[in-house]
Amino acid sequence: MSISAWQPVSSRTDTIYSRRNTTALLPLTRRSRWILLELASLYFLVQMYIWRWQYTSAKSGVWLILLLLFASHIWHRDTFRGVGFRFDNFFPAAKEACWAGIPLLLLLVLIGILSGRLWAIPMRWESTASALKYTLWGTFQQYGLQGYFHNRLSKVISQPLWSSSVNAILFMSFHIPNPVLMISTLIGGFACSMLFLQSRNLFVLGMFHGAIGLLLSNVFPREWLPNMRVGPGYFR
Repeated sequence: MSISAWQPVSSRTDTIYSRRNTTALLPLTRRSRWILLELASLYFLVQMYIWRWQYTSAKSGVWLILLLLFASHIWHRDTFRGVGFRFDNFFPAAKEACWAGIPLLLLLVLIGILSGRLWAIPMRWESTASALKYTLWGTFQQYGLQGYFHNRLSKVISQPLWSSSVNAILFMSFHIPNPVLMISTLIGGFACSMLFLQSRNLFVLGMFHGAIGLLLSNVFPREWLPNMRVGPGYFR
């Protein structure tokens, strides 16, 4: 949001200049308190699923989270366009994503060359189905991260840099204790969050997520990533 340092305020005698509020947090209202409570609740449920429910009651945990997400969208009167499910700006959004995506992809390619693992990436037709499934999973992750969490954070944090930073930290925390994924999701989460605020296109972000994730899982040694596992699964 573009703001100037000074704002004219009219009075009876002359014009007085006062500073605008440049703090990142918007005024704490009853509505914003409810949004923060909602965010904390969904965050807690996702962490519960990662650390416990996926091993004890996976289906129930997934349905509970999905139902609450759906209820939140209804309550806030979200639109598909606002959440990020849109095709009308696909190519402009893809062009913007390239500025962030290509350097990261080239960095991962370089790591793959240096580690000697780039040439071991399977190029069989059967691998296409797995790549598509992962890209769909990446799109769903971006929906949760951007379409839900970042949309809500933007209602209580006015500055894009701050809301994107907080969103990236949330994304990173879902990948504890995997160190490689924590670093990559912090960087990638911030980049995707900034891109989302500019174009709001989850399909582009999903493709970006899929390409980065597929390269990441293949260029680093297996013992560094443990099959991209997070939570207790990292130690299994």
